[in-house]
Amino acid sequence: MKCIKYIWPLLNTVFILMLVSCMDAEVDNDSLGSVVPAEEIAANLDVHGITPGSNMVVIKNNNQGISGMWDYLVGVTTAQTDTVLIPFLGEQTLKFYATCGGGQVLVEKKVKIDVIDHPLDASWAMLAGTDNTGKSWTWDPAPARGSWGCWGAGGYGWSSDVPNWSCTDIGGSNQGHTVYADEYITFDLKGGANATLHLHDGSVVKGSFSFSKGTSADKAGLKPSFRDGSATGQGWWGTLTLKGVTPPCGYQYYSGAPSTGVYDIAVFNENELILIEPDPGAIFCDPAWASSSTHWCLVEKK
Repeated sequence: MKCIKYIWPLLNTVFILMLVSCMDAEVDNDSLGSVVPAEEIAANLDVHGITPGSNMVVIKNNNQGISGMWDYLVGVTTAQTDTVLIPFLGEQTLKFYATCGGGQVLVEKKVKIDVIDHPLDASWAMLAGTDNTGKSWTWDPAPARGSWGCWGAGGYGWSSDVPNWSCTDIGGSNQGHTVYADEYITFDLKGGANATLHLHDGSVVKGSFSFSKGTSADKAGLKPSFRDGSATGQGWWGTLTLKGVTPPCGYQYYSGAPSTGVYDIAVFNENELILIEPDPGAIFCDPAWASSSTHWCLVEKK
């Protein structure tokens, strides 16, 4: 009987707590409010260049009681007011993910960029130029550094810049693929990060690119050199990813298989670009010296 005496008050307490909890949930649910129409939110968003056509863009959320996140193509921000850099020419669409009482609403705002007067990073201009024509890269006729060709193979990691195991010079062929002097790849920022391969037969292949600066500690510890023999002083630079397109002779040197489109950027400055792609299963700085990579040695097309 003593147990029953103490259990009933406990059960009553639990029941009351459950009832209060349900009431709170009902109140909270009613207080959420309705979703604000995208058009209404968009009317209170401001997007403009700091000067007409500038790629330095001011973005403002002037909506009361609505927060959100901006996606400005190369980054995100949750600030009510911010100034961001967009490295692409033409009309660009920014996305604002608004959070209001009734949920999340996606709103798009457009801005027209006519000039890259504030590069996101010097490397964007270094790779793709600053105007609509972009920047083109073609075969290096004199890669030096112990190499006799601009397309070839090396030991992945051991060959930190040019191909020095096997290589092909301009005019030569390997695995049925010829290094044509008139083939080149153009990077531009017109409307996005575009990459266009210009082939010997006059045709073009269009795709896109992305790249990132920085790499792993072991790759950063390498000691590549520029074509004049001076050290780059920074190890490998970063990573370039191509979609829908490759550099000239876009094939792995030993196997002849199509390139995967992901490359280590080993050497990079205003005039020189060396891309390296490890063969499938390659081990970085393989102690057995059995892991190879394909190397593309390019220079700015004048």
